[in-house]
Amino acid sequence: MRREHRALGATLSTLVLLTGCGTAAGTAQDPPPEEETPHGYVEGAQESAEPQSRLVIADTGTGEVRVLDLITEEMTELDPVEGVDGITGDGRFAYLRSSDHGTTHVVDSGSWTVDHGDHQHYYRAPIRSVGTLDALAADRATTDTALTALTSPDGGTTVLDRAALEEGAVETAVPVPGNAEVALPFAGHLLVAEGGPEGAVSVYDRDGTALEPLGDTCAEPRGQAVTRRGAVIGCADGTLHVTEEDGALTSRVIAHPGGSDGRTGEFGRRPGSATLATVSTGGDVWVLDLAEPAWNPLDLTGAVTVAAVGAGGPVLALTGDGTLHSLDPETGEELATADLLDGTDTAHTPAIRVDTSRTYLNDAENGVVYEIDHNDDLRVARTLTTGIAPHLMVETGR
Repeated sequence: MRREHRALGATLSTLVLLTGCGTAAGTAQDPPPEEETPHGYVEGAQESAEPQSRLVIADTGTGEVRVLDLITEEMTELDPVEGVDGITGDGRFAYLRSSDHGTTHVVDSGSWTVDHGDHQHYYRAPIRSVGTLDALAADRATTDTALTALTSPDGGTTVLDRAALEEGAVETAVPVPGNAEVALPFAGHLLVAEGGPEGAVSVYDRDGTALEPLGDTCAEPRGQAVTRRGAVIGCADGTLHVTEEDGALTSRVIAHPGGSDGRTGEFGRRPGSATLATVSTGGDVWVLDLAEPAWNPLDLTGAVTVAAVGAGGPVLALTGDGTLHSLDPETGEELATADLLDGTDTAHTPAIRVDTSRTYLNDAENGVVYEIDHNDDLRVARTLTTGIAPHLMVETGR
């Protein structure tokens, strides 16, 4: 009996050992659990704790293009763009226009911000040239996560696939009417102002299917922006303001200031801000806060370009004599001035690029960009040497 018990015990022990080894072996062979993708992760990019601002600049005389990192002051030289005579940007990409060639060259600045409403993510990635878009010389760009719309000053619009751009390819997306003068990706739609005297504004979905057009029209569209308080398009008889709620679009026209001459020009503003400024075709400075939508004229003559800081900040205006003015957006009171340029070049008007704490102004004659603290009486915080004549400039990373 004792031998039988011992034999049974040995057999059970062996089974336990075999079973244990079998389980261990099976666990070792199973694939490890997949790690969750971190919130905000973007493949190939490095996330940072603060905006990674950069300037894309170009010399119209030589075609030289450079990207200046405003954090490190490192300069990256890119291949020249022949015949470059204009630039626009969308917060990450810069679009360099060559009117004589009818082309737009795309540069990935490698810096951008993703706005999630209650918080933001800031990214940096390698700087690179993406490619060239033929048959369109763009001077305006509007984008969202899916589409990027480029508009030519001579008429014509092309809509690019945003995901392809981020992968390094210039690919068209949905088609737009041949007579479109403005196109804005907005709230999952594509708004297309077709221009002409009737000024119809068509609405398309992301696949290019036509939806019900807006009730308001926009003749002779000029100037456009997408803000946290809706999309705006400058029109001959006012500013078209489009908002979205529960997937439905509504519109209204904000009248130009009473007693003023002309209409709006291009809109100058801080990225993400719902306060816009413009130099009207009559030479006046106007400012619009979409929280209380009405154009407010400011008393300043001789302005050539403007930008609104927004969120209680000033309106910045450059006059033809090269003086930068800081104006109260409500009263028009002059808060500060700075004599920075020896006049302005009418062929290439200097650019005012604004973010939350700094303003950048290009001085092509002296080959520098001024970094200005607009909250400290227009104090020049840095003078950044570019090595070229920076006729053209956009800021990215914001």
